[in-house]
Amino acid sequence: MTRHIILGNGKLTALFDSSYLMRELYYPLSVDNHLHAGRMGFLTKSGFHWLHDLSPSISYETDTLISKATVELDGEKINVRDTIDLAYPILVRKVNLREGRLFFAWDLHINGTEYGDTALYDPSTRSIIHYKRDRWFLFSCGVRPYQYATGYKETGNLVGTWKDCEDGELSNNPIAQGNVDSAVSYEVNESLTCWLVAGRSYKDVVKLNEYVQERDPNKIMDRTSNYWKAWLTKAKHQEIKRSLLIIASHWQDNGAIPASLDTDIMRFNRDTYNYVWPRDAAFTVVAMALTGYEDLSKKFFNFAKPLLFRGFMFQKYTIDGYWGSTWHPWTEKYLPIQEDETALMIYALWVHFSVFKDVDFIKDLYRPGIKAAADFLCSYLNEDGVHVLPSYDLWEERFGVHFFTTAAVIAGLTSASRFASFFGEDSLALKYESVAESLKKGLDQMWVGDHFARSVMNGKVDPTVDSSTVIGSLLAYPISDPKVRINRETVERKLTVNGGIARYESDYYLKEDERPNAWFITTLWVAQELIAEGRIEEAKKYIEWVERNSLKTGVIPEQITPSGNYPSVSPLVWSHAELIRTYYYLKNGFKNYL
Repeated sequence: MTRHIILGNGKLTALFDSSYLMRELYYPLSVDNHLHAGRMGFLTKSGFHWLHDLSPSISYETDTLISKATVELDGEKINVRDTIDLAYPILVRKVNLREGRLFFAWDLHINGTEYGDTALYDPSTRSIIHYKRDRWFLFSCGVRPYQYATGYKETGNLVGTWKDCEDGELSNNPIAQGNVDSAVSYEVNESLTCWLVAGRSYKDVVKLNEYVQERDPNKIMDRTSNYWKAWLTKAKHQEIKRSLLIIASHWQDNGAIPASLDTDIMRFNRDTYNYVWPRDAAFTVVAMALTGYEDLSKKFFNFAKPLLFRGFMFQKYTIDGYWGSTWHPWTEKYLPIQEDETALMIYALWVHFSVFKDVDFIKDLYRPGIKAAADFLCSYLNEDGVHVLPSYDLWEERFGVHFFTTAAVIAGLTSASRFASFFGEDSLALKYESVAESLKKGLDQMWVGDHFARSVMNGKVDPTVDSSTVIGSLLAYPISDPKVRINRETVERKLTVNGGIARYESDYYLKEDERPNAWFITTLWVAQELIAEGRIEEAKKYIEWVERNSLKTGVIPEQITPSGNYPSVSPLVWSHAELIRTYYYLKNGFKNYL
């Protein structure tokens, strides 16, 4: 189920679905999802009710990372507010309930597995604690609970202690180990503020629990709200503020930028988008640089610096910096990479440097990073020197020489040439620029009359109309080149679906009928080119389409079906990055910094 809310501070991250059921909980980085479900329920005069069964109205509070859910029950409005502290791994949850009993049920799979966990009630802290090895989670409301229970789940006929909540009574069983969960209830009069803290040991969570009580959880929520409002003062336009906050909530403390933390996609192939794709990250860094957010981008580049291997980037990386899972075969004579990802990292660095002019930061990345990557790009060419060697495309579906990949390499080498000139290495700058110019000749050969062919595979041109040629042409050609405009017109004519833009003709991925799904990034690429062409009103229609088809919380998914469903991950960081870039160009004019 699509995720509508994300909260995070780089150390603790939580996501909620459309019914405000907490589905993901990550700590200390988003390496493993520790949560199967975090439930909340109410016992009132009309009986027991789970919050997620009441179809709550959910949203974010304006300009903050505080989420809220509201339901009507027994003629009363019940409000739930959640936030994650600006600095510490603390989730604060406040519930306004005039009178009744409040239930919290925690179904954890610590380290992503359901075995070997311990759940217990700790009377000294008046809390429920779950732990496995060095992952500890403590939940408390600061008062003695009415009842509690720990027990077994998903074993034989045992569903879990969350089921025991539904009759309003819990067993007070104090501890369970293995495949376990917990539940705890509290009597409420007007409101109750609770918190979940995470740490690496019992000592850690007890110390944080004491900190919350000393500082007052309500004040922690208030200061977090004030922090994010202050953080947004760099954002000049209201329309991008939610996207900035959603990207910030994904950004991990070590600098990693996961593509998406929605684990619901796992039902398709038993894997997720919880990896760092250098391509997604590069466009995200560009978006943050254009809006003035320097520190997060620096953290990412420092994360990525040791990942460069023999001058190239791998397909994707785990959040803690290891090679991620891949389907690229190692048995071919070419490297199992997507070459555009290496090139786009250089381009992102150049945009970052162009905006912030931080020489001291960039000099440490120049020789071991920029030059090594650029030298690799110069070496990874066909004998004719006008085509890159085959690699996998940005959609991760086909192997060949691709228009977008070549355009990205041109952008990367042009950026490297600018860096070399800045550092006084003129001959090197000339080399990089010369290779880029040769590759432009290869792109010209991919023109097929009214659009750019997307690929050359096994020596044959694939003339399929592909939206990636729009963003590719903006990287490699001047906007004055008529081929750029003609290609965009063809993409719009062939790929428009209900007002949005599909990836390419006959795209099969997750489609529900004969029509392909529209993607948000592809739609925004067309908007960006229209801005570059000066066709502002036409661009605005695509921006409005994106905003109209995004979730009501401001979260932007990856794609949308013709009937309005969201079959893939949500949120997608890249979608938010493209919205930010588009608004920046709308307000400041298009510039690719090359």
